[in-house]
Amino acid sequence: MHKRLFKKFKNYEEVNKFFQEEIKDEKSLEIISKVILEDEDSSFGLVEEDSRIRFIKFYRSGSCELCYEEYVDETKTKLESWKQKAPDFRDNSLRLEIIFEVREK
Repeated sequence: MHKRLFKKFKNYEEVNKFFQEEIKDEKSLEIISKVILEDEDSSFGLVEEDSRIRFIKFYRSGSCELCYEEYVDETKTKLESWKQKAPDFRDNSLRLEIIFEVREK
């Protein structure tokens, strides 16, 4: 299932706060901090858990948008393919995409 959410924030600090208080996921925080705190244009990571794998992308898209995508594979069958090539929106395992509109850094 593909869900798309749009969130508006004043600055990157509010986006960071959203992840800390709403998402509450340490692995996501590690990935997004590279874009928010270290001024990278994109960051991604493959998170292997006991029962599933997740591929997280966080990147800049345009002058005022940040995007967060999370792909979840409950079967763990995509682990090797995701190590070789990052999934994209055409992959049916996309669970969540959040587009952040940020007024200023």
